Amino acid sequence: MAVVMNSLTRQMGVAALLLVAVLALFIAAQSGERRLAAASREVELAAERESALGELWQLARQAESSQRGYILLDNSEYLVPYQQASGNLPQALHRVDRAFAGALPVTRADVDEVLHLVGEKFAEMHAALELFRTQGRSAAVELIRTDVGAQAMTQIDDRMRKLQKHETQMMLEASRAWRTGRWVSLATTGTALAASVVLLLALMRLARRHVRSKELEAAELAERQAELERLVARRTEELSELSTHLQSLAEQEKSSLSRELHDELGGLLVAARMDISWIQERLPSDDPEVQTHFTRVHEALQSGVDLKRRVVENLRPSLLDNLGVFPALRWHVADTCGRAGLKVIERYPNEELRLTPDASIAVYRIVQEALTNILKHARAQTVEISIAVQGNWLVMRIRDDGVGLAPERLRGLGSHGLVAMRHRAAGLGGRWRARPANGGGTEIEVRLPAARVLAEMQTSAVH
Repeated sequence: MAVVMNSLTRQMGVAALLLVAVLALFIAAQSGERRLAAASREVELAAERESALGELWQLARQAESSQRGYILLDNSEYLVPYQQASGNLPQALHRVDRAFAGALPVTRADVDEVLHLVGEKFAEMHAALELFRTQGRSAAVELIRTDVGAQAMTQIDDRMRKLQKHETQMMLEASRAWRTGRWVSLATTGTALAASVVLLLALMRLARRHVRSKELEAAELAERQAELERLVARRTEELSELSTHLQSLAEQEKSSLSRELHDELGGLLVAARMDISWIQERLPSDDPEVQTHFTRVHEALQSGVDLKRRVVENLRPSLLDNLGVFPALRWHVADTCGRAGLKVIERYPNEELRLTPDASIAVYRIVQEALTNILKHARAQTVEISIAVQGNWLVMRIRDDGVGLAPERLRGLGSHGLVAMRHRAAGLGGRWRARPANGGGTEIEVRLPAARVLAEMQTSAVH
């Protein structure tokens, strides 16, 4: 009986120990499952937050590239991605807001700042589009070139990277907790181990898939940006060639109109003066009123001749074709500055340079446009003009002692006169720049390649 009781007692003790072991295994398994479940939720939440941030980031980048492409190229097809991004923006903002609903106050503050900055960025892009529609490309491009949009995008990038770094850290911490739970579960049950292995493989697969999709997306975006840059460069070159062609046509039209005015209108005015003089000699009269009318007609015809001469000279200076660029410049500078009361200092080569026809009219027009700008804006007292051959360059400098150009005009070249001067120099393969002059005022410097603008150098190169 005692042996039976001892055996039963041992069996009950073993059973109790087995029950305790089972209960301990069950509790450990449940605890491990809860830890795994909690870690998994953290990983999923971090992945959801990172995905929401990435989507919002991509929308901002997509909208910015689309908006700038549309404004620069005036092609409505480039506006489609911007419109799509604007349409998806509320959903993306809501997704980010929902994903970070339970985030820490510090993280939540960063998220709210990102949402605010993205809203401001889209508002800035919308304002640029409105400017483009109402005031044209130049106003929209001027807004784009300000650093407001760039600062907003930089702040968005910084906040996004900070949040993604934080979420990555949270994902890593959750992964470490998950691995700890996995090893605990491995020590208690093979089922927990199998579940952990399956979950780990699933996470690794998702991570690899996510990384691969990001790499493909980044490569595709880089290719689109490169293609856009190539397209912009090609369009810029085409516009430059078109502008050069239009300038050439304009000069040809001015030359043709100048000849017609000189030959046709000049002949008519001279003939009219001769006829009036003939009538005055054939029909003499002592009536003072008749003599006054004859005098008035002579003066009117002479004024017409003078006006014709000024118009012809402005269209195509005859001195430029007959005597060369320096006599034409001396006459134009003396006439323009004399009427404006400006003091002039001129420095030209001792001998007349034989410039090509295109170079001659370009040099003349650059000086003409520079003087026009000085008279309109500079409020100067003295103008200094110098032209010299320096090495392989024909160097022109026009300097004044006026109020100078505003920095935004120097950067943006909003003046058509400045743009025209720069383009004339570029059309001959030269360089143009405007900068503040020493002692105040503005200095315009133009460098033209001598081999391209000097006729004798071109002739020697041909031989």
